[in-house]
Amino acid sequence: MKKVLIGVLAATLVAGMSVVVFANGDGTGILGSPHDFSSSTWNNRQEICRVCHVPHDHGRASQRYLNGLLWNHGVSSASYTMYNKTWSNTLNGTQSAEPDGTSKLCLSCHDGTVGIDTFDKYAGGTVYATGDAKIVNFMDGENIDLRGTHPLSIAFPVGEDRYSDNFNDPASKTWTSGDTVASTLDNGKVQCSTCHDVHNQESVGDTHLLRAGQTAATGTASGLCLTCHIK
Repeated sequence: MKKVLIGVLAATLVAGMSVVVFANGDGTGILGSPHDFSSSTWNNRQEICRVCHVPHDHGRASQRYLNGLLWNHGVSSASYTMYNKTWSNTLNGTQSAEPDGTSKLCLSCHDGTVGIDTFDKYAGGTVYATGDAKIVNFMDGENIDLRGTHPLSIAFPVGEDRYSDNFNDPASKTWTSGDTVASTLDNGKVQCSTCHDVHNQESVGDTHLLRAGQTAATGTASGLCLTCHIK
């Protein structure tokens, strides 16, 4: 049985199972954030960045750098069921058949099929992130159902039919940091990193690395959603 890692923070041992307690970011940078694995026992080099990126690939046969961003982590080979656009009469942007861009990189940990400790020269496979049913839904362990999560790898529907009635202009609408929504799109597509700042510099404190707060305590009610959506 795979040992399960829930969330992405400091590892503890519970009932013989590797567990990481889900924690919010503080919006001050990657040090101490949920993506700081420098103190994890499986991180032999005790570095932060190297778990995902590497400055030189040293000619490794895996050629993970082909995924972009000097990627140093194993990527998933799972197949995915993407969000069903027929459920919405406003969602017209072109959607990729499989997750791509930065979402593919996020899912290399967050779909739970590749060990978080599978990076650099390490085989890994002892610590996994499965999230929960609200994030990913497992089907036979290999086919992952993304219909229950926000559409990703989908073009922001600028200029599409009924666009201006349902969506704010990404070129002028800004996140809490002041960055425009457009600047957080990936080649015009909404990806995981559009809503979440994985490096935590521009995210809102006490949220799951969100670029805008969702509650009165962290911003305004549904502030993240209403930055893009007109409702």
